[in-house]
Amino acid sequence: MKRTFFDKQEANIMLMHTNSQLLLENKFQFIHPYDMEPCRDIIAFVDGIDWTHVPFEDEEWNYMLNRQEYLLDLCMSFDISGDICYLQKGKDLVLDWITKNQTTENWRTIDTGIRLMYWEIMIRYLDQELLLSVPDNEKIKQSIYQQLNYLDDDYIEKYDLSNWGILIVAGFFIISHRASDMCESSVYRRMLSRLTHQLHLQIQPSGNHWEQSPLYFMEVLRSIVCIHQSDVLKDYPVQILLEEKILSMYHFMPHFVTPEGTTILQGDTDEMRIDDVMQTLSLLYQQSLPPLFANHVTVDYLLLYFSHREIDYSTWEKNIIQCVDEEFPKTMTDDFTGNYYYHNDWDSMSSYAHLYNGPLGSGHGHLSLCHIDVTLGGDNILVDSGRLTYVESPLRYLLKEAPQHNTVVINSHPFGEVVDSWGFEAVPTSLSNRVYEDDRFWSVRSAYIDTQVNGDFKVVRTVLYIKELDSFIILDQVVDIGDNAFSNMTRYFNLNPKIKARQEQDHVSLDIKNKRYYAYFSEESIHVEESFFAPTYNDLVVNEKIMATSSQPTQYTVLTKYSNVVVKETTVQKTDNKLCSEEKCYGMAITIDGQEWLIYSMIEDTYSGHKLYKIDGHPVYGQFGVVKIDRNNEENYMRLF
Repeated sequence: MKRTFFDKQEANIMLMHTNSQLLLENKFQFIHPYDMEPCRDIIAFVDGIDWTHVPFEDEEWNYMLNRQEYLLDLCMSFDISGDICYLQKGKDLVLDWITKNQTTENWRTIDTGIRLMYWEIMIRYLDQELLLSVPDNEKIKQSIYQQLNYLDDDYIEKYDLSNWGILIVAGFFIISHRASDMCESSVYRRMLSRLTHQLHLQIQPSGNHWEQSPLYFMEVLRSIVCIHQSDVLKDYPVQILLEEKILSMYHFMPHFVTPEGTTILQGDTDEMRIDDVMQTLSLLYQQSLPPLFANHVTVDYLLLYFSHREIDYSTWEKNIIQCVDEEFPKTMTDDFTGNYYYHNDWDSMSSYAHLYNGPLGSGHGHLSLCHIDVTLGGDNILVDSGRLTYVESPLRYLLKEAPQHNTVVINSHPFGEVVDSWGFEAVPTSLSNRVYEDDRFWSVRSAYIDTQVNGDFKVVRTVLYIKELDSFIILDQVVDIGDNAFSNMTRYFNLNPKIKARQEQDHVSLDIKNKRYYAYFSEESIHVEESFFAPTYNDLVVNEKIMATSSQPTQYTVLTKYSNVVVKETTVQKTDNKLCSEEKCYGMAITIDGQEWLIYSMIEDTYSGHKLYKIDGHPVYGQFGVVKIDRNNEENYMRLF
């Protein structure tokens, strides 16, 4: 069955087979879709493998080496070729690791859990082909027993809230049957209890993982699918809980994928294409599939292996087409983690937004409150900057800081403080989020407190998507809680590295792939400079960043495909004809092709005088709303918040 995918040149199995050729020569390269710390450089061991080797002064490479996820590549290469040399190489790698790692000096719990999962796959293949002698089997069993005890003895309570915990227990349950006669039953019960706690604590009711990194979300999801599909747990309630969490995560994960088909770079993560997991889980659990993930056949062979399903290419292709659902939900409102997502459609030419304003999560989190990702017409415009590395370095710290995200900085003092690769001296506090959607608009409003030495500030970001215009408005407002400490606001907008920004008289042109988009800013000072963007670990490219600075506490940005846009601030007054300050109610007007859109925003309550406002003479009420005036001067008013 695997041969049919190879014959059709399915990308993942081709990559695995290519990597197998390197492995036969003791050459290691980590470029698989879900490698946690990928590295394109190939490291060759001529005189035997040194399992403690640390190239590039990056221990993460060594962790990848010791996880031995590449054992699956050798098994798949055997399936498509029938050549026993691939399994013999896998056997050599397992036995060599055992021989050279008798103590736990070079071990970590997370790597041990991952390694044991892939050992289980390789050992099954070796057993089926009768490639293990009695001494081989005993040597492997003793090592498994040693590693299982290590996972239990070195488990600490904080793993209950960490992706480490899930990956540890996954390896334990997948392979523990091979040493069941040696392990005490109490160890199994403890691990089962830990798994139950992890599932309840880590996976939010929305389906999001609390750490909010797409990469570690995928690691956790794939691990619990392996447990569930392998049917190694005899505890029925936990099996039911596993399936419940898997399905909630399945329905969540399309929302952190942009129309370009790659995941957003929230926190520590890489740009990934997750079509293979979406398709595989859609088939295994008979779930509907957004069209964006059905453009070509792609398979997650790890998940397929543990499902014990045999399926060929043509059947896979036919079943995927039957799973496609044009009506798959296009919005995700995650109040549990403060993440909000919107797709205007599920195709590669659609528009998209994601806003984050919630708990930091783990050390994988970045200083990015109210960061927004934006895609227009299928092109990523505003992006996060990525992670690049875990090595202690100025670039690592820089990429975690607020200006490398699409954020607001007050008084030239970025919120929060990074102290090292995993720690922070201070972080801002998110306050609230609200979401609105109808057939004309999608909007999210978020607020947080920025605490500085000279004062405290409430920052409110409101994002409005006008569906008719396929355009985004980003409105930022600051309330000075202290004694007139506010002096200036700088807003950062990090651009897709494929975009070339050019400043014009009244806007910034954004050119990408022979297309042009337009960004209109209210600030009096607009500056474009080079910055850094890391699409994957160990991969750094140059991009551009827009910095917009003003001495005023309210500023807007309009992102659109229209060139004939006129944007301006507009007067707001109460019904007693008195003008009000923008701190009380701010108004702006957008005119396109003879149609005008009046937008008003109140971020502080009105408690004195007249309560009814007028924006350019049109009566409005509430915290946020839109008045559309068409070419016939007819008015359509909508209060959103």
